[in-house]
Amino acid sequence: MGGFNEVEHDLEREVVRVGSGVKWGDVYRVLTPKNLTTVGGRLLDVGVAGLTLGGGLSYLSDREGLACDNVLNYEVLLADGRIVNANTSSNVELFRALKGGGNNFGIVTHFTLRTFPQDFVWGGIRAYSYDQLPAILSAVAEYQSTPNKDLNANLMIQVPVTNASIGIILNMVYLNPTANPPAFRAFENLSSFADTVSIRSFEDFMADSLLLSTVDYPRWDFRTTTFLLNASLYTEVFELLANAHELTTLSNISSGTLVVGIQPIAETAVLQGDVRGGNSLGLSSRPQIWLSLNTGWRKSEDDVAVYGVSRDLAKKVEQLTRPSGHYHRYIFMNDASWDQEVIQHYGDHNVARMRAVQAKYDPDRVFQDLVRGGWKLAL
Repeated sequence: MGGFNEVEHDLEREVVRVGSGVKWGDVYRVLTPKNLTTVGGRLLDVGVAGLTLGGGLSYLSDREGLACDNVLNYEVLLADGRIVNANTSSNVELFRALKGGGNNFGIVTHFTLRTFPQDFVWGGIRAYSYDQLPAILSAVAEYQSTPNKDLNANLMIQVPVTNASIGIILNMVYLNPTANPPAFRAFENLSSFADTVSIRSFEDFMADSLLLSTVDYPRWDFRTTTFLLNASLYTEVFELLANAHELTTLSNISSGTLVVGIQPIAETAVLQGDVRGGNSLGLSSRPQIWLSLNTGWRKSEDDVAVYGVSRDLAKKVEQLTRPSGHYHRYIFMNDASWDQEVIQHYGDHNVARMRAVQAKYDPDRVFQDLVRGGWKLAL
């Protein structure tokens, strides 16, 4: 898909048309000099197509919704060779199905995306010693539960459970050039040993963003689970992970490591999807955490063992969150492992609607049976 590399900004329509072979850094490099941005990836080298078709979490999501909710048009090559546009007035059911639908319905060649004014931001990375984890979890819960949460504030936390000496990484951004905004007050009294937070361009902030699960190790497995806001539950989840016997298995594997990502999601991120025509995801409109369990290792002979550790840890977290009613069935495609049943967790109504779209636009099941990879609709 590398030939689909256009990034075409239409100032009058306030949109950008992006080829499916483009990475988000290419998009930001066009928009940033014009003081604009769009709802896209949090790392510059992430591809537009995969992120957007999987839902797409952005530093703008609490304010503007997910990446898929900010697509105005998909240009799609169907199994029968036709090229169609899917939007709010043409192929409407396909338009909705593609929002979280992955590669189940066709090949998306171009995305037309909303753009937004974006001046400088206040953002960067702070690193904390591992012994501050309880205070950080408490701060996350306070940040999420503040009434009328400031939608310009967004963050992501990475906890290296097996390599505590690295420290806990907080990626934080405020979408206005205002230092130390009240939205991050819960983190003020935490002492960091590294701090790059400053007023800078949004693209510069993105270039400074750090993802521990892209560092050092040639093999990674991402796996995800979702649960609703609850301060004490956050502590229980990390106590469970820190004491899990699976970590012993991981420690006996060459360079075996576990990085846990904490991604707070505001109810507004979900509600924006409803306002903008709906999507296929079946999300609860309540504050929640999308937890990513990211395991890294070096040797292919350890694949089976590491996948087992990853599956078992996710299952334990789900079992912990269910009794209190905080478990949420949603599985975020962009952070899901290959064996997670992503689309089946969107809910029966959404799955039935997506099957109807598949039957209409791909009756011979080309993208179900002949296209390998991705998360498929169940039979």
